[in-house]
Amino acid sequence: MLIAAVVGFIWGAGILPAQTTPLDQKLEAEIETDITCELTDKPKRSAIPVFNTPEDTEAALGTYHYKLWLPKGYHEDTKKEWPCMFIMSAGGNAKMGKMADYLKTNGYIVVMLVEAENGPWPPIVGNFLAAHDDVVERLRVGDKYATGASGGARGSSVFVQIRPGFTGLILQAAGVAFDDNGAYFTKQINDLPKLRVAMLMGNQDRNKVEVERMENLMDKKKFKVFPFEGGHGFAPGETFAEAMNWIVE
Repeated sequence: MLIAAVVGFIWGAGILPAQTTPLDQKLEAEIETDITCELTDKPKRSAIPVFNTPEDTEAALGTYHYKLWLPKGYHEDTKKEWPCMFIMSAGGNAKMGKMADYLKTNGYIVVMLVEAENGPWPPIVGNFLAAHDDVVERLRVGDKYATGASGGARGSSVFVQIRPGFTGLILQAAGVAFDDNGAYFTKQINDLPKLRVAMLMGNQDRNKVEVERMENLMDKKKFKVFPFEGGHGFAPGETFAEAMNWIVE
C-alpha cells in the first residue's frame, strides 16, 4: 500500500509543482509512504568523488522522491534511534525486494530512492542527498547502511562517502564506483573507520571478475565476499541476511 504524501495542484490552465512533504506529516509504520524532498544547496564538488565539473553540482539540485518504510514499533518508543537502510536500484524506483524480510524483521527504517538510476551522476547524488537530509531531520535515524545491485551498488558506494554515520555498505553484483580512468574509489572507503563492506556476487555474474580486484584493494579487516549461486542482480534474501549479520556483529 502506498500513501501519496504530496501531489501537485491543478490551478487554472497549469499545474503547480509538487510541494515537499511537510516534516510534521503523519507517517504510519509498516507501510510505504511516498516522500517528496528537495536539494537546494549545491554540494561541494570536492566532496563528491564522481563529480568532475562545476556543472555537476548545479545539475544535482532539484526535487526528488523516495519511498519510506517505518518499522513496527517506531511510534511506541519516542527516544529510540533506528537503523536506516538506503537502497538504490540500477533501474530506478528502488524496492526492498529480496531484502524485505530481513529489513522488516530487524526493525529498519528503509529509504528507497526513486530517481536514482543508471546514468549521469548528478541526479543519483542529488536524489540521495535530498532523501538523506530529509529523513535524518524527519525521523530518529541511528546507524546508516547503503545497498544496491549493479549500478545501484556503485551509487551506494558513493553515498557512504558523502554523508556521515554509515557503518555498512552492501555491494551487490558490482564493485564500487570508479573514475574516468577506471580506478576504483576504494581509498576513501577504506579511510572510513566504522564502515564494513560486504560484496555479494553470483557465481554466474558477468561482474564476478571484480571480486578479486576489490579484494586486492580493500582493507581485509573490513571487507568480506559473500558468494551465491546465481547471475547478475540482487542476492537471495538469505545471502543478504548473512552479510548483514556480519556487518552488524
